[in-house]
Amino acid sequence: MWEFLAVCPPGLEDFVAQELQALGLSGKKIEGGVVFQGLWREMLLAHLWLRVASRILLRLARFRAETFGELKRQAAKIPWEIWIPENFRVRFRVTSYRSRLYHEGAIRERLEEVVSRKRGRSIREGEEELAVVVRVVKDVCTISLDPSGDLFRRGYKIGQGLTALRENLAAALVLASGWEREAPLLDPFCGTGTIPAEAAMLAAGRAPGLLRRFPFEAWPHFPRELWEALKEKARAREKPPPAQPLIFAADASEDMVSATRKNLEALGLSAWVKVFQCELKTLAPPKGGPGYLVTDPPYGRRVRLRNPEGLYRTLGEILRQRFSGWRLTLIFPSHRKRALEKLTGLTFRTLLVTEHGGLRCAFLKGL
Repeated sequence: MWEFLAVCPPGLEDFVAQELQALGLSGKKIEGGVVFQGLWREMLLAHLWLRVASRILLRLARFRAETFGELKRQAAKIPWEIWIPENFRVRFRVTSYRSRLYHEGAIRERLEEVVSRKRGRSIREGEEELAVVVRVVKDVCTISLDPSGDLFRRGYKIGQGLTALRENLAAALVLASGWEREAPLLDPFCGTGTIPAEAAMLAAGRAPGLLRRFPFEAWPHFPRELWEALKEKARAREKPPPAQPLIFAADASEDMVSATRKNLEALGLSAWVKVFQCELKTLAPPKGGPGYLVTDPPYGRRVRLRNPEGLYRTLGEILRQRFSGWRLTLIFPSHRKRALEKLTGLTFRTLLVTEHGGLRCAFLKGL
């Protein structure tokens, strides 16, 4: 059996464990991910269906190394010729913490030398790229292959914008909201439509990895027939859209509204979402409520706001006056929770704390 680590942002391990369990795979939660075992079928299922994981790592070796000589001897035991085909170049990502081998660049150089020698040519040559993740902690070196790349990318985004909520964080936010699929869901700051798109995929039963091409697909021993069969089974599970959309995406920017429409069309789920331009002060609840407001509001880091205090005061007023009974879940810098409560006049409960765009952020539920 191979050992995998489904990596995720901190605080989201429970979601990944639940997704693996739904696939019939048992996992062990650790900080920053969930460890699970399997072979090709389990690996492919995880790549096809995991929404909240950032990437999936395949462990190649774990050993103790206090010297560069020991590092090279142990690394040479790995069958690199099996895991890295001829048409691949290799990129090492190295981190070292509290270890005698503390120089990450020197670790990378030694490993590049070992792999190049075993393959008989430079690891920097090749049409495809494969990442190898090396983590040295307290003199214990773990070497893993990254066959997934950025798993959080769904492969549909053609409409771009300044806001950049990662897809796996958006999926986790929707899941954390407790959204019941028969109730409406509204994102009043939709940006490029990441949250509505993830909600649509959940409602439709869309496998998030269905549109992706992964690095492992170029391996000569890749079981293509099994992969196509799993994808065909996933397609057959998708649900048709409802007669009237229950997911709503709004933004004050016409450019963002246009980007959202393009992305939903590329995803093939535009029938699930009603997209419209709307200034916050004119926002009104859609029919079918009360429902769920799930959003990643602007907070002045990625998008410069002229009057952030006014925006959040307006948001609080509108939610109190027009959205009685609606359930609010948002992501926001955790250190600014009290300021958010003061400006909006709302009370929030912290569901979890994670990282977003280099910031420590919290999933907050309105009370």
